[in-house]
Amino acid sequence: MRELVPFNPLDKKNLGVSVADALLTRAIEPLPPPPFIGAGIYALYYAGAFPPYKKISLRSSGNKDGIPIYVGKAVPPGARKGGFGLGENPGTALFKRLREHAQSIEQAENIQLKDFSCRYLVVDDIWIPL
Repeated sequence: MRELVPFNPLDKKNLGVSVADALLTRAIEPLPPPPFIGAGIYALYYAGAFPPYKKISLRSSGNKDGIPIYVGKAVPPGARKGGFGLGENPGTALFKRLREHAQSIEQAENIQLKDFSCRYLVVDDIWIPL
C-alpha cells in the first residue's frame, strides 16, 4: 500500500508558490512605476530588440504572458540584520529598488528604458524571502 504525503498549505514551499502566484496576477507596468510605500518582490520584463533578450522579449510571439528577464526582492531597512517580521517601516524599499534598476538601464548604451516594464507585489516582510 502506498503512503501519500498530506498537503500542507503552510509548508514553506507552498507559501512561496502562493506569493509568486500573487505577483503574477499583478498588471505589468512601466519601469519605474510611480512612487509607493512597501517592500516585496518584483519581476522585470523587456520588450525591445536587443538580441540577447530576443527569445524572452514581450515582442516575441508566444510570450503573451511575459517571461521576466529578472526576478528580485527588496527588503525593508534593517531586514538583513535579522529584522524580518518585526514591524519595521518598509519605507519605499521596493520602489527604490525598481528605480535603481531603471537608473542602471539608463546608463547602458545598447538598451532603452522605454523597453522595460515590471510587476511588483508589496508583501509583509516575513514572506519576502520565500
